[in-house]
Amino acid sequence: MKMVAGDSSSIVKEPVLFQTRGKHDWVKNNDIVQAKMTTRYTTMALACLVLTICLVLGVSSAKSNIEIPTAPVKRPDSGQAINLLAPIKNMLSGRAWLLVEGIDPGLSRRPGTNTLTRMNWTGLQNGMSQPGSLTQAPGAAALVPFRQPGPAFSRDLLITRDFSQMPIQTEPHLEANPNDPEHLVLGIIDYNFPSNSSYVSFDGGETWEGPNQVPYLQDDRVSGGDPVLTFDNDGNVYMAMISMGVEEFAVGPVAIYSMVSSIAVSSSTDDGFSWPQPISAARSRVSTDDLAPDQFGRLRGNIDVGFLDKPWMASGPNPEDETRDVLYLVYTDFETRHEVFWVGEVPALIPRETRSTIRMVSSEDDGLTWTEPIAISPTVRKGYGEIDSGGAPGIFGSDRVVQGPQPVVGRDGTLCVAWVDSTDDGSMKGAAEIWTACSKDKGINFEAPSVATSFNEIPFRPRNAYFRYWASSFPQLAIGPENELYVVYVARPSDRLDDDGDVFVVTSKDQGKSWTRPRRLNDDTESALQFFPSVDVGPDGVVHAMWGDMRDDPVQTSYHIYYTRSEDGGENWGFEDERLGYSVGDTRVTDFASNPNRAFPNGLFIGDYFSISATEDEVYMAWADSRLGEFGGVNQKIGFSRLSAIPSPEVFLSPAAGPGGQEVTLQGFGFQPKMDIFVLLGDSTIALARTNDEGRFSSRLFMPVTGEGAQTLRAVDASGNVASTSFFTEFGFGSIEDLMLRLEQQVDEIKDQPSTDEDLDGPLSQSGTGISGPPSAGLDIPAAASGFPGSGFTSIGRLIPWALAFLVILLVLAAWSSLSVWSLRRTLLTKKQTQERD
Repeated sequence: MKMVAGDSSSIVKEPVLFQTRGKHDWVKNNDIVQAKMTTRYTTMALACLVLTICLVLGVSSAKSNIEIPTAPVKRPDSGQAINLLAPIKNMLSGRAWLLVEGIDPGLSRRPGTNTLTRMNWTGLQNGMSQPGSLTQAPGAAALVPFRQPGPAFSRDLLITRDFSQMPIQTEPHLEANPNDPEHLVLGIIDYNFPSNSSYVSFDGGETWEGPNQVPYLQDDRVSGGDPVLTFDNDGNVYMAMISMGVEEFAVGPVAIYSMVSSIAVSSSTDDGFSWPQPISAARSRVSTDDLAPDQFGRLRGNIDVGFLDKPWMASGPNPEDETRDVLYLVYTDFETRHEVFWVGEVPALIPRETRSTIRMVSSEDDGLTWTEPIAISPTVRKGYGEIDSGGAPGIFGSDRVVQGPQPVVGRDGTLCVAWVDSTDDGSMKGAAEIWTACSKDKGINFEAPSVATSFNEIPFRPRNAYFRYWASSFPQLAIGPENELYVVYVARPSDRLDDDGDVFVVTSKDQGKSWTRPRRLNDDTESALQFFPSVDVGPDGVVHAMWGDMRDDPVQTSYHIYYTRSEDGGENWGFEDERLGYSVGDTRVTDFASNPNRAFPNGLFIGDYFSISATEDEVYMAWADSRLGEFGGVNQKIGFSRLSAIPSPEVFLSPAAGPGGQEVTLQGFGFQPKMDIFVLLGDSTIALARTNDEGRFSSRLFMPVTGEGAQTLRAVDASGNVASTSFFTEFGFGSIEDLMLRLEQQVDEIKDQPSTDEDLDGPLSQSGTGISGPPSAGLDIPAAASGFPGSGFTSIGRLIPWALAFLVILLVLAAWSSLSVWSLRRTLLTKKQTQERD
């Protein structure tokens, strides 16, 4: 067939003709075809480029025909994907950072999300495969995490579940209902869905129900994470989060869009199970008000691109009416100014500075309406490039950022807010400060902010791991019964230059007017990394703190959760359990360490915070847990533990005794819901099962043939929970050996007996013949070996093939033994008769 240029059908059919010439000729000629195609496409591309240049030159030579632009208008979705948030991406919250970077796995390989068409997902494909098998081979030992229980806390539970091939849940926030201390609600980033999720427990965390999706705003594109919960006094629960959308605008001939965000709030009146459409409490925008045409009709000026980040919410009594609650929502308002430049007839946006401010809105009608934002912190600036300095070159402007606000409300309605200020030496380096400000009139007026502490700021990520942890330096704020304030944070200690993070606390007894000196909470003596602290004060005034800690890993990669507390207002810290005779500065909580590299593609993200919630008698903790990724693909769950014990899993076996091959029913309770169960005899897997939504399972199996006696049977779930029972083998390999020994003894006894007429005639004579066939009695064969009623089997036909074969072998051995005895007696009788005839 002759190829015709531009004839796609000939291109497809040509390799079929070449195949008749042999494999090598086909490859050679196919390469020729591909070379021709490449040449043709290259020529077409060059032609398009030349045409484009001609058009641009033509437009440039007709300046007098350019129309004066009107105000910018929104254009279709064909706008340019210019990353206008790039200057602030590293300062944003975790998932917002991932979205701006283009590496958020929640949108990977999901077409139609034209919000983020600029994104390149190739960097995330490694490690996102399906989890591998947890057993090496049939009958092999199950590969599951080996748990080492903490000295004084419950066993760990994994709360979250998977509903997709993206097994990642992270950034937990845990809150206890003040009216029901055992009613817990958990908010998370859930990569099963484009929205956040919640889980609910009514028994202090022993069992959980969920997930329940919490939608983002209807006109937005995806959730930006940062789920934060709070209860009001009526038991209603609220979730604040980032909702991300797109705002489109035009500069001259170019249509552009930028990501923007809202701080969305959803409320649940049914204990956290259902969440109606959220309400936007505040929203960022793109401002083109400063643009104006120049003498040539081209727009010049500045474009301000806003983004609202890092929301945190608290609820407390209204100072004017303590029977009603006020919701307070604080966040960081970023606004980046881009100056419009022109390169020929194409506009270019150059970032000039980013302004950041801590702002607050509030609601007194259960989150239905919100006040206008008010600024709590001063507006600080981070400049890019040189500034106008009177002709002196190389002069740069300010390099300062505020971030990470948190509010708390006292019992009298006093509102206090804390945030971090990077100071003017840049963020993620040098010195930083934590500031606080308080208000007694619902945030209408704030007292002058004060510095709670100054410290050595931590970088974007530690030197021993890939996950971002800068948010560890954001203040974790708690308030006590007497309005005492506690701020917990992570800093580089000045006395350990090789340490990338220790946990510190400062305390104020006068609502932020004065503060104590920083006190280190982690009690290790080495330079291990600590990160993501969380703090809460119980109704009894006891202060509780937790954090991630790598002290137990010599490689400094995996982390445990550690805990400490203060019962005297922050003067002394430690943990003591008189029942156990246990007293330490801090104590390990988790029973298995988490490796961030197994929690997220390339180990980049384990959230921005962990969470602790304290009641009068209990302490609850939640964190990002990677144990399920140890023996499979990337996997991140939300782990949970509490101070009081959680009942261990249990298994029951019926029947509990019988011969080898016996069919039994194994039932389990208290395991992880929706998780694989491995049934082990010794170290070998003999059966598999899966739990239901309540963590229960039931499995029917045949007990393998073993030695006679008690056998330990264990059920282990994929997270390492284990329960054991026993099965007593009444007839097994030991029984066969005993049977053979008894048969040999009987044969030996017969051989040793003297030959007499009475011995030979009695049992062998039947119907006067003396011999009628092999005896069916006289051998001590256990009933369990016969397979008949009384043996423990309900039906031979129900045995699996190997068990049936084993039974047949026993019967053959018994028959052979009987035949041997009969044959011996027959020989003795014949010999006796021959002697008598002679």
